[in-house]
Amino acid sequence: MSIRTNYEKWYEGDDYYWGLEPGSFLDELISLCPPSENTKVLDIGCGEGKDAVYMAQKGFDVSAFDLTDNGIRKTIRLASDRGVNIKAYVDDINTFVPDDQYDIIYSTGTVQYLFDENKKSFFEKIEKMTKPNGIVFFNVFVEKSFLELPPDWDREEKMWKSGELFTYFADWKIERIDEVIFEDNSGGTPHYHCMDTIICRKVQGAD
Repeated sequence: MSIRTNYEKWYEGDDYYWGLEPGSFLDELISLCPPSENTKVLDIGCGEGKDAVYMAQKGFDVSAFDLTDNGIRKTIRLASDRGVNIKAYVDDINTFVPDDQYDIIYSTGTVQYLFDENKKSFFEKIEKMTKPNGIVFFNVFVEKSFLELPPDWDREEKMWKSGELFTYFADWKIERIDEVIFEDNSGGTPHYHCMDTIICRKVQGAD
């Protein structure tokens, strides 16, 4: 069992820590890159699999990884319950090795687990893994002096600076960028997050 994050423990039971409602951003990604034969998706930091399974149900060829054994166990179980097949496996956002190219790559609530020394190489991997005209979605929690640290903040998470995420996609076609402050109730205690989000497209000719 991993001791690097709290999520291995949080994902231990039969209940789904984040629930089963897929992320609202997924339908936006689908509209930008509709499924067709062999349209490949990668979910980085899939947690318990609710988003990856939703994409598989929509007809995508989905791969997904997470640091937690319990998360992947529940991802596989959920896929089986929903009657879809996905490739789900344990891996680390800091050290994973690219093994394919994808039409959609997304990650929500995971990028803040990148170690500072791995940020540049991570986004270089993402560029190589994204097919021409492919779509990426990333969000990350950012630091604001007027917001307290969330009560369920994990031991290895690191806040990013406002706008920092966007600098890694300067040569991509931007579909949407935004920064929002929102209330959250994860962990049972109401609190606020500030989050930066980017959706962008790898234009033809970008390497």
